[in-house]
Amino acid sequence: MAEQCEMIIGYLVPHRCDHPALGKCSKCGRGFCEEHLVDSPQGKICLADQQGLDLPIALPLTAATFSQADIETFNRASTFDSDDSAGDMFSDLS
Repeated sequence: MAEQCEMIIGYLVPHRCDHPALGKCSKCGRGFCEEHLVDSPQGKICLADQQGLDLPIALPLTAATFSQADIETFNRASTFDSDDSAGDMFSDLS
């Protein structure tokens, strides 16, 4: 199971959910946090499968515009964010 929730969240800046994955979706098998899994007669399913989406995206309107390549880009960016040795890519200069 994935260590981090695999749901893509955020409207303006899509990114993977930061919460730890606590369980797997019984339909797609991806790991999700408590917030993105729901109980159903088929077991625990993710919000994307509940809404009939192919990709693990929380917002159905946004999901229609993302390709699998976009999802892979979000995952790579999320991996980069968790690597503190690389330093911050962006800084708050306020």
